Amino acid sequence: MITLLSLGIIAIGILAIRARSISRTVGTIWIDLQIDVTIAYILLIWALETYDNYIGFKGDLCYVASETLFIITLNTYLLCALKITIGLVRYWEKSPLLSIFPFVLQLIYLLVLNPINHIAFFSDVRGTITIERMIFIFLSTLFSLSYVVVSIFLAWRHIRRLGKVAASVITTIVLIVFGMLILNNCVTDFKYMGAAFSASVTFNLVMLYLVDNPTDPKTGLYNQKAFFRAVEEDLILNPNTEYQLCLLDIRDFQDVNERFGFERGDDILRRVAAEMRRKFSWEVELAYLGEDNFAGLFPQGSYWMLQGNLSLDEMYPGEEMDYTLSLYSGVYPITDRKMNPQLMCDRARFAMDFIRYEYSKHEHIFDEKQNHAFEMQAYMQHNCDRAIHERCFVPYFQPIYDARTKKICSAEALVRWKDKQYGLISPGDFIPLFERNGFINKLDLYMWESVCRQISEWRSEGILVPPISVNISRRDLQMENLYEIILDLIKKYHLSPNDIKLEITESAFVAENQKFFSTVDLLKEVGFRILMDDFGSGYSSFNTFKNAHVDILKADMKFMDGIGSSEKGKIVINTIVEMTKKLDMPIVVEGVETEEQYEYLRSIGCEMIQGFYFSKPVPADVFKSLIE
Repeated sequence: MITLLSLGIIAIGILAIRARSISRTVGTIWIDLQIDVTIAYILLIWALETYDNYIGFKGDLCYVASETLFIITLNTYLLCALKITIGLVRYWEKSPLLSIFPFVLQLIYLLVLNPINHIAFFSDVRGTITIERMIFIFLSTLFSLSYVVVSIFLAWRHIRRLGKVAASVITTIVLIVFGMLILNNCVTDFKYMGAAFSASVTFNLVMLYLVDNPTDPKTGLYNQKAFFRAVEEDLILNPNTEYQLCLLDIRDFQDVNERFGFERGDDILRRVAAEMRRKFSWEVELAYLGEDNFAGLFPQGSYWMLQGNLSLDEMYPGEEMDYTLSLYSGVYPITDRKMNPQLMCDRARFAMDFIRYEYSKHEHIFDEKQNHAFEMQAYMQHNCDRAIHERCFVPYFQPIYDARTKKICSAEALVRWKDKQYGLISPGDFIPLFERNGFINKLDLYMWESVCRQISEWRSEGILVPPISVNISRRDLQMENLYEIILDLIKKYHLSPNDIKLEITESAFVAENQKFFSTVDLLKEVGFRILMDDFGSGYSSFNTFKNAHVDILKADMKFMDGIGSSEKGKIVINTIVEMTKKLDMPIVVEGVETEEQYEYLRSIGCEMIQGFYFSKPVPADVFKSLIE
């Protein structure tokens, strides 16, 4: 029985060691020691039993040896449990003496108490109450209780950062061990009871590893969940300390992975984490949040930034890697201590994004101005679905005029957000956000249908409506059924493809996605006219529309800059207009704001004009009055 049980427990111990290999917890060395002690205890007991069965011991040597191993194992468990607790809550950095305390107890136990205990178990004194026996029981209980009290106190004082599971496991282990030490006088078969108890402890350790490990396996810093718990705990336990939360990122880390490989990239992250741990004091909570993102909670006034650049040559001496990491961070000074730590991180990230592409800057602090922008962004993100449901997104129409007759020949539908709380929200505020979070697809579908519905209503009133162009984003072009969606809308509102023009940004054509071109070709075949929007917004390649599947070119308003004072500006816009004529492609110039600009464009043969010179984007009722 004991042999089978022991072999099973050894297997559990080996599995636990394998489980340990996936972790880099602060207390790993002590968890390893507990597992190793468990396996060693089982092997020694098994060897003692085998020796006793086949060779035999003199007198009570086997009994005393088994009991001694049992006592030493239990006290080692208590030592390790305390060290694990101190390590997990990082208390050893604050109170180094606390780290020495368990070893002093263990030395006293092994060198003083255990020899006394040996004497108490020989046959001539067994069962006799002696002074030595009473001293041993009293002191061993007192020493063991000190392990238990300190371990449980630290575990539950820091439950927010450890989590309930880890604190419960630690508490369970020390209480069971303490109970076994108190009852050891009643135990007669240390071989069987010790093996069963070792199985229990090993199981608890495996659960502590796999269920609630508070550290990241790659860097050894807190993982996100544990970091957020640590932030909450520090803010509660230190009410008079001002804190700031810092989010740190490595610029262009994807380039590092591509140049040196993902394995070296992970090693670089580990070294950055080690550098952070080395630079900052015990007061600083540090975490790795994934990819190349680190976070830290710093007492006000602490040095919260690594140097702006880290040389890989210095990190890997002798390898001549010739690469420098550029670090940048966003800082949120914590003013609302009850705020969710995730929201604190969001604010720090919001500040960090302000300098993402400013390589000369390495830190940015979240301020009141950004707080308003952040709250506005959060409001828009959390209320976009409601806005669609309540039809708060409304189409505005900016007329497009014939340059010769100054009559409306078309219009562009633009979205506006009429919110109950903030009033009219500009698309410049919410469109970039929706493009990042993917909501732009849903908004565009809503807008396409709103425009088709509006055209249908005006037609039913007998109003002659010019073609209206709607915008199609790059994300829209990734939809599998874009062609079917647009055709279904046309059919639903009894319109024809001539009633709707499709504006596609120039950047989509630059991507040269074959699937995208196929969709555009299908739409052209059924009669839709395609506009290349925002020409010159940053790509500005004449080759872009040479083979582009478009009917009309829409020049970006940036081309209008300096027409009155710069001959170069006139040359550029004149060249574009001439080129579109040779390609038999009409051109719309948007952003026309002055009489001088209009007259020049008309003189060089530009067909259509859009801009504030004629009209700003207007609500549907105003546009209706313009076309009636």
